[in-house]
Amino acid sequence: MNEQAQQELKKLQSGFFGFWTQKIKVAVLILLLLISSGFYALYKIPKESSPNVSVGMISIVTSYPGVNPADIDSLITDKIEKEIEGVDGVKKYTSTSSMGLSFIKVDLETNAVTREVLTDLKDKIDGVDLPADARDPVVSEIDVTQEKLFALYLYAKNENTSKFDLLQKAQFLKNALQKNKYIGEVDINPSDDYEIQVLIDKNKMNQLGLSMRQIAGVIQSYNKNTPIGNYTIDQLNYDFRFDGELTSPNQLKNIIIRSGNSSFLTLGDIATIETKYKDTSIMRVGFPKDTGYTAISMIVKKARGKEIFASARNAKQVLEKIMKSENSLSGLKYVIFEDQSKTIIKDYVNLANSAWQTLALVFLTILFFISFKEALIIVFILPLSFFITFLVLKEGGYSMNFLTNFSLILSLTIAIDTIIVVIEGATEKQKLGYDRKTAVLMAIEEFKAPLISGTLTTLSVFLPLMFLPGMMGKFLAFIPITVFTTLLASLIIALTLSSTIYYLLAGRKKYFFREEKIEENMQPFQRKILEDQRQGKREAQHEKLSLKEKILHKMGDVYFNYLEKVLPSFFWKMVIIVTPIVLMVLSMIILPSKIGFTMIPPTDKNITTITLEANEGKTEKALTPYISQIEEGIQKVKNIKLYSINISQNTITVYVEAIDKEDRENSIFDIEKNITKNLQGLKASGFEISSTTKGVGPPTEGGAVGVKLIAEETSQLDTLKKVASDFLNYAKSIPGTKNQKSSSAETPGQFVFSFDEAKLSQLGLTPNDILNEIYFYTNGIKAGSISSKFEDNDIVLKIKEFADNLSPEDVLNTVIPTKAGKVRIGDVATYSFTKAVSSVNREDGNITITVGLDPDTGYLPSDLQPKLDDFAKKYDYPPGVHYEQGGENEENADLLVAMLLSFAVAVFLMFFILVTQFNSYAQPIIILFSVVLSLLGVNVGLYLTGNPFSLPAIIGFIALSGVVINDSIVLIDRINGNLAKGIDSIHAVAAAGKSRLQPVLVTTITTALGVFPLTFQSAFWAGLAYTIMFGIAVGSALTIFCTPLIYYSLFLRKKKRK
Repeated sequence: MNEQAQQELKKLQSGFFGFWTQKIKVAVLILLLLISSGFYALYKIPKESSPNVSVGMISIVTSYPGVNPADIDSLITDKIEKEIEGVDGVKKYTSTSSMGLSFIKVDLETNAVTREVLTDLKDKIDGVDLPADARDPVVSEIDVTQEKLFALYLYAKNENTSKFDLLQKAQFLKNALQKNKYIGEVDINPSDDYEIQVLIDKNKMNQLGLSMRQIAGVIQSYNKNTPIGNYTIDQLNYDFRFDGELTSPNQLKNIIIRSGNSSFLTLGDIATIETKYKDTSIMRVGFPKDTGYTAISMIVKKARGKEIFASARNAKQVLEKIMKSENSLSGLKYVIFEDQSKTIIKDYVNLANSAWQTLALVFLTILFFISFKEALIIVFILPLSFFITFLVLKEGGYSMNFLTNFSLILSLTIAIDTIIVVIEGATEKQKLGYDRKTAVLMAIEEFKAPLISGTLTTLSVFLPLMFLPGMMGKFLAFIPITVFTTLLASLIIALTLSSTIYYLLAGRKKYFFREEKIEENMQPFQRKILEDQRQGKREAQHEKLSLKEKILHKMGDVYFNYLEKVLPSFFWKMVIIVTPIVLMVLSMIILPSKIGFTMIPPTDKNITTITLEANEGKTEKALTPYISQIEEGIQKVKNIKLYSINISQNTITVYVEAIDKEDRENSIFDIEKNITKNLQGLKASGFEISSTTKGVGPPTEGGAVGVKLIAEETSQLDTLKKVASDFLNYAKSIPGTKNQKSSSAETPGQFVFSFDEAKLSQLGLTPNDILNEIYFYTNGIKAGSISSKFEDNDIVLKIKEFADNLSPEDVLNTVIPTKAGKVRIGDVATYSFTKAVSSVNREDGNITITVGLDPDTGYLPSDLQPKLDDFAKKYDYPPGVHYEQGGENEENADLLVAMLLSFAVAVFLMFFILVTQFNSYAQPIIILFSVVLSLLGVNVGLYLTGNPFSLPAIIGFIALSGVVINDSIVLIDRINGNLAKGIDSIHAVAAAGKSRLQPVLVTTITTALGVFPLTFQSAFWAGLAYTIMFGIAVGSALTIFCTPLIYYSLFLRKKKRK
């Protein structure tokens, strides 16, 4: 070996990259530290189902009991909305005014700071002039943080067990559970909040000349502790106070409300005392072949900072212990549902299975194309980048969740390429005769530039995902964070520890193959080093190769000959280059309408909900008789684990949890459809039936397909309702739809009372002199509270005769005390009957009604939305009414536009990085050619497999772009290298192509097989997997067959002319 060769070899083996083979023991210690730290981080990092994100939404809730929606809208909602308009950081606001409640949701701009906007809104709303009896608005951030461990139904098979008994025992259980350090809050549904009602006999009160205000004042005076100071006695200070707080509802009966010389009258003489829950909903739970029982549900949440698996395990143990040991809970049973810990464990089992299957398929692929040892080395190196990711996520305060798991699998498909390039390159060089250390260091030296630029271009594709708008955008931001970390880790591992592992595991080779064409292209010092390191090794003949090696060698020769023949031929170059372009254009014209689009494909997650909505105004009591019919319909369906029926106001909600997917032969969608079919008979009783199946992703609102009808003035509400009715009727006529619904529903009507101003004037009264008192008579008046064992409970005075039912005549016959004496309401007022709405909806101040629907099984939103849009375009709107597109397209419009802009930015960043590396505009265009035309494979793949375009498919295309770009970069870098050595242009291109044929095939097959197991997971994963599989197949074929031809046509011919 001459002096130059020795210097070059010494230079290669020293420095940063040489350190990892020179200092093997140190490198091994770093490797062991990385593995142990990675496992520790994986154990300690918080696990959850969905990421905790600030969704950028604020709610404003104002209660005004007893007031109808129209008055809520004018008296509260409209006034608050006018103040919202001037607040910075507000993107839009929507509101719903319903009976006794105003709810406003404020969506913030993507870059707005929620805390600052929250403060500004509170300051603005504090100055709003609202009715005196309205509660103060509650302004708070909408939090979708998932702290739930599991939920449970508490029930008793004894039919005599009442809802009151269950709630009392549930409260006891709640307090017992919350003492455990692993458990945070425990929520009870229906609410266990009750009030103490003092039901006053109206006639007795009137006979005594008392008013509601007077009685409330007396109760409050008997229900308070009063401190009277601190005084010194014998040089010691003592507090003096009167203790007068009530401790039991029974004490109310003994309160003296009037006394004479020899007698007194107590509250118990004119009123009865009852304890009533504010939530009057009814809940039942049932099981297969076991009819429903009265039940309540409890949601158990973990304490902040606690690990979910340990918390869930501990909570279940504590729950079981309490239920067995506490006598007060004897006779009660419980069943756990929506077990988040179990769901997350399944996710990680699926992740682990997918990872192992991927590694196994990668191993077998590399085993065929390279060798057993190299396959073992690559499979050993691949998971190391995950360990770095676990460390970064843990130290960065992130959690392991659905999206990080998704990103890890996605990253694995891309990271494979980086590792394979280095190890395959080292293997090829060792076959030539280099020793293992020199081989791996030369491979790193040769490929480090294209690998770095390839990784950067891949990262640039994912970078814009960090800045997408809306709730979905905040969730998607977790993908680039994880992908960035994993891909950078993969690059670092490939350039550092991979050389250590290769050196330790590859072994020495006692033979070498002579490749004359490759050796001709070497630098003189490289040949000298090679000649020196071949000493003592025997030369192997290609004739003695194994069958596998002969096949691969023959493939290389055929491909080399193909390029040598096609490159000089203008005709064949044009045919081979133009054909995929034409096919891609045709696929973009023909296939999208056949493929369809949905943002997130439906996923079988064991849970479905069927909602039966009766006419507005129906009560829980009126709907109770339908329970048996609903249970009968549920019991006919197989593979159900449990169900619950919850009746609240005019709505019956049926929750169904199926047995695990692996243990049933039908999908959750079949179960949903069968139950809905069995309940169709209830439509004759006036029920509207809808159903939803729980999927993956962030919370969503409204139907998948819809239209939004808008009017500027409240006076146009009746007109808008008529338009909405036409749209709803049309929606019901569209085949393949379900859950057709309008956001506006008719109520039975309203009784509107009006005063006779002349008669009031004769009495010297104004409406205000009567309104407050009549409000107290009909709705009750609060008179303090009593502290129970668990919480404070309001004391509410009500007229006994009005407690359950109230007719207009009851109001007219009510006599109230005024400054003019007793006045009968009917003497100064009359009433009329008018129509009413259940709610008034607004968006940015305009009145809106949304008509929405969901696609039935076998249909997509993209199949149905155009039909509704077409009807909307042709509809003859009244003056002042117009429409906007609704559904998931409207909800995610900003996101889709932002994703398109992000892709444009990503393309520019990729182009910029490639121009920086190659100092050329033509060569980056050649590289991007394969990426763009891989859409041909995506379109064909999704069409053939019956999967729609979707968000996972879009992300899959981004991922495959990284792999295709990496292969193209390395190929063009190799061509440039050959040309720099002065090799003939055709030979330079053909030789580079031959050297990259096997690595591209290995990368393509390993990536495609790596994601193949995901096709069996769910529709969500299938869209991603098929996109990558078909896209990378076409992209790699273009890289192999078209990239060399385009390079030669656009670059070398131009260079020759110069």
